[in-house]
Amino acid sequence: MRSLFVCVSVLVLLHTPAFGAPGSGSWQIRFLMILEEPQPKIAIPSVTLDSLLQLDIELSGLHLYSLTVFNTIGLEAQAFRWSFTLGALTLTDIFLFSRNIVEVEHQYYQVKLVQPDPGGIVGQYLPIFYKDLVTPYAQLALLLGPTLSEPVSLRKKIVEAQVALSGLTVKAIGLFANLGSTLAPSWEVGTVITVSGQTVSGVTVRSETYIGARRGLECIGECFPELQFSQGRVVPGWEIEYERLVIAGVSLGGGAIDLDGAVNFNEAEGPAGIEYFQITGYYHLEPLALDITDILYFTSDLMPSSHTLITNWSVGDAFVTAIWTDLSGGLAFALREFIASVSLEGFTITSDLFTCASAPGCFGLAPFYRHELQVSFASTPWDVQMLFVFLGLLKPLDKFVLTIAYTEKGWGWRVGTAIQPSGLTVQEFFVNWSF
Repeated sequence: MRSLFVCVSVLVLLHTPAFGAPGSGSWQIRFLMILEEPQPKIAIPSVTLDSLLQLDIELSGLHLYSLTVFNTIGLEAQAFRWSFTLGALTLTDIFLFSRNIVEVEHQYYQVKLVQPDPGGIVGQYLPIFYKDLVTPYAQLALLLGPTLSEPVSLRKKIVEAQVALSGLTVKAIGLFANLGSTLAPSWEVGTVITVSGQTVSGVTVRSETYIGARRGLECIGECFPELQFSQGRVVPGWEIEYERLVIAGVSLGGGAIDLDGAVNFNEAEGPAGIEYFQITGYYHLEPLALDITDILYFTSDLMPSSHTLITNWSVGDAFVTAIWTDLSGGLAFALREFIASVSLEGFTITSDLFTCASAPGCFGLAPFYRHELQVSFASTPWDVQMLFVFLGLLKPLDKFVLTIAYTEKGWGWRVGTAIQPSGLTVQEFFVNWSF
């Protein structure tokens, strides 16, 4: 109740002429009903109600931000951030209060640590918010809801300092995370130091050093996008964990290439030594309006392990993208994904086909093992999205998701429905006010 009183007080101040500070914010309410299995005529489904209050205040170069999350169990999470810029120096301080903390690796969003842990969460993958705006929220509610059992406490503090001088930018991030419980806290410290700059020819060089931390994100609560922080995840023990070097924008043969490599020093996270090395080339064939991205990935012994070619052709409001891969790192490419999209008078149809041509895990499956067909219509203030997910070219149907959104100045709403062959699985109602 105290946090709610503080938020309401700030809200009143933002609308008080005497306060005089340029402030803004938003208030979101989300109702989510989850039905995992076919339901009888009378059933009690899983229901969650979330409220997100965001407040922003600017005071003479000082930026203050607050995010308060309430749900059916009370206060779920509270985030405070302030940032200040003085000349070339920028300082940012973030405080995260929550009932839980979740550590996630950067590439596949795999959960590496969760506290408290009801079991069965570590090793799972957080859903990616992409075309489906409904089901991932339900999956997170079911996955992380049981972890919201402890009282709210300070779970993480993030301190950032960045200075830019003579084309060189140095950024230091301090991560302080409570990986224990409320009654028995266990604080771990991590540091990320980034040095970047650009040469006269336009080549960007960036070095990243991770001490007691690794690439990834930490999130709190049910890991809403607003509660995800990608400065790095903390690893027990304040030792050098990871070193990464990126060289981007090197001109070569009418195109440009990027070099990206990393060295791992923690055997608990994988073999020590070179973790990967990647060369990415970008080329544009003007007569054909064709963009080509060539990605060559090397293993720790610097042997080619995979080779990906992305071709993109676009004309007007239509485009076609084909993703080809050779898992041996050679030139025997096989089609992995094919995307085609066309727009006409507010309507957009996008077809995303996933093939089994080169994936060893696809043995026995159809050549097209997944098809995501999206139909959308946008005309202010309406936005309608229909997503069909097939486990084949056009059947069987695995999921249908419909979202209808209406946005006016200062407010809006969205209704989302997810249906699978077993019946209705998720129903969402979302309302947003901005001020």
